[in-house]
Amino acid sequence: MIKFKHVIIAAVIAVLLFLIGSTFKILHWAFPYGNGNYLGGEDLIVLSTVMWIISGTFLIIKAYKSKGDHFFNR
Repeated sequence: MIKFKHVIIAAVIAVLLFLIGSTFKILHWAFPYGNGNYLGGEDLIVLSTVMWIISGTFLIIKAYKSKGDHFFNR
């Protein structure tokens, strides 16, 4: 069962990834990993978008599976 805290955690991770990714993009930073591979701001922003999609999906599932009018309180 998806709890409301799972939605909040996914949304907070998405916000943090977006803030870090936009900072990396503005400052033209990249984090090296492996041989010649870099994790830049664009990649972090894409991960942030994926996390927003996951948190939205969690919220839709929670709203669909809950019974009654007060699904945020469970």
